[in-house]
Amino acid sequence: MPTRTIDELVWTALTDATFRKRLLNGQRLEALETVGLTEAERQAVMAVKADTLESFAGALCTPEPISV
Repeated sequence: MPTRTIDELVWTALTDATFRKRLLNGQRLEALETVGLTEAERQAVMAVKADTLESFAGALCTPEPISV
């Protein structure tokens, strides 16, 4: 579900250690209050099971398959 807001969320997690810790350690809902996500984006982010930023970003930023 790559969107501009998801990209910004991942970038913030990459550059802000406090935000990253909250995102990955059980305080995700509180961390997301500072980000303007749509309901679908929020649900997708909340559904991710990851303990590293790499796993987290990978779960959210998997490209959509291309139909031929």
